[in-house]
Amino acid sequence: METRHVVAAIIRGRDGILAAMRANGEQSGFWEFPGGKVERGETPEEALRREISEELGAKLQLMWYLDTVEYDCPDFHLSMDCFVCTLAEGSVPHALEHAALRWLSPKDLLDVRWLPADDGLVRSIGTMWDQLFQAEHL
Repeated sequence: METRHVVAAIIRGRDGILAAMRANGEQSGFWEFPGGKVERGETPEEALRREISEELGAKLQLMWYLDTVEYDCPDFHLSMDCFVCTLAEGSVPHALEHAALRWLSPKDLLDVRWLPADDGLVRSIGTMWDQLFQAEHL
């Protein structure tokens, strides 16, 4: 089975973490963390900065590795490197490739329908929110 290496940004802002709703395809209407494929010759960090620029028109400031999610999709295996991030000062995300963006607080995390590959990660984030987003990390 083919493995697709992707990256995801868990972007922390004043109002929570940023979720993006898929606009097209069979998974349209599902929510995800913004990001995308790692291209040949890119590091995951480089790919994430490029993807956030393309998808959100935004720049990342801080970034630290959190986890890699392994998930078997029907046609391929997904290997998703996940990073906790902050936006560069003055950078505002826009839904350039998504149907919508939404800032989610800990109590709102399960109010949206997450992609199956993101679901376990979201639940872990909800459980570890205070530890993940302590001031010394960000």
